[in-house]
Amino acid sequence: MPETLSNFIQNWRRIHKQTVKLMKVAPDDRYDWKTCESAMTLGALMNHFRQAEALLAGAVLHDALPTERLAPINNTAELIAAFDESHEAAIAEIAALPSDKLQDSISPFGGPMTREQLLYALLEHEVHHRGQLYTYLRILGAEVPPLFA
Repeated sequence: MPETLSNFIQNWRRIHKQTVKLMKVAPDDRYDWKTCESAMTLGALMNHFRQAEALLAGAVLHDALPTERLAPINNTAELIAAFDESHEAAIAEIAALPSDKLQDSISPFGGPMTREQLLYALLEHEVHHRGQLYTYLRILGAEVPPLFA
């Protein structure tokens, strides 16, 4: 595995661990709650981490977004276990990519980008939604963990 991909995966695991630490405080009985009519529900947001990671990692690997979608899970402990499992499976597949493939141009969203650019977009996407989850949980009165502890 190239050094840069190894460093990327180390950072990806760190980001995942921080997201899961926050997900753990989400109350199962509030999965249908949302901040406003146009927002995702808490359950949709929680499931989005796992579903989006699978879609984006699949696009990195196969040059297109997968057509199959992961079914939502409405229990925090079960969702985290499934997210941990799919996360490690995605890492194993990405780690097996030959280093020369990272700069291949792909177009899963219509415009060209490299596989490496999409990998970094995957991280940015997770961090963006983690910020939303912090807001949701604070509004619900949950005691959220510090980001860097």
